[in-house]
Amino acid sequence: MNTQNWKLVKKLSSRRKLGTVWLVRRSKAEQIETGYFKFSTPQSERYIGPLSGNELLAYQLASRLNLPSARVEAARIEGQLGVVSLARAEHQLYKWTQMNKQIHHNIEKFVICPDRLVKMFVFDIWICNIDRHGKNLIVYPVGKKYDFYLIDHGLSLLGAMQWQGFSWDHPHWDTVLGYNLNYVRGLSKYIRNYEQLDPYVKEIQHIPDHELEALVDSVPPIILSHENKKTVKLLLLSRQKKLHTIVQRWVKHYKRNPEV
Repeated sequence: MNTQNWKLVKKLSSRRKLGTVWLVRRSKAEQIETGYFKFSTPQSERYIGPLSGNELLAYQLASRLNLPSARVEAARIEGQLGVVSLARAEHQLYKWTQMNKQIHHNIEKFVICPDRLVKMFVFDIWICNIDRHGKNLIVYPVGKKYDFYLIDHGLSLLGAMQWQGFSWDHPHWDTVLGYNLNYVRGLSKYIRNYEQLDPYVKEIQHIPDHELEALVDSVPPIILSHENKKTVKLLLLSRQKKLHTIVQRWVKHYKRNPEV
């Protein structure tokens, strides 16, 4: 855990339900790194549970699937325990919502490896992310196209359970349209059928149980308690096995494709 070097630059927000965010910086290997330090309060834990544990584990799961995501690391800054989400060292960073409609409607033309957005969509279903939208998808130019990475996973996993008040095994989580109506603009149009989603469903389903359990166990106990780890393992393993059914249901309901 990083306990040194990070310096508070600015207190950005302190929301009762969603925790606190600070802008922080540090010098590392003769470079300046910028990050967003997030930590929960007793009040916010009632609404979103273990914020730091959700963020750190979601990052590790995304990394396992080779999804581009802001690096997240546990940290203690000015006496507060939380996680830092590091900003990429790009000259131009935008939120997806800041991109013009031409890009939203022509994802395959303007985004590098656009099917990674489809993979992101399946990943978010797996981890019950109820808060993926255009403001937590960061985009940056590479030549004449754009690349991206993911941020903000506090309202996934246990955060989603706590926020919406349903246990991990409740049928509520089997219908995506029942718990999430947030979509990255243009993505639902880009997704044409289940066959486009199936390779990423299978990739998640092929992760061995012992590897998933080891990923969960790798989160420091001070960030994610033993009891919370047990619950997250049950959630991930259960959804992994029935992920194809959940995704097929979304296609049927949202895309209204009777063949799926």
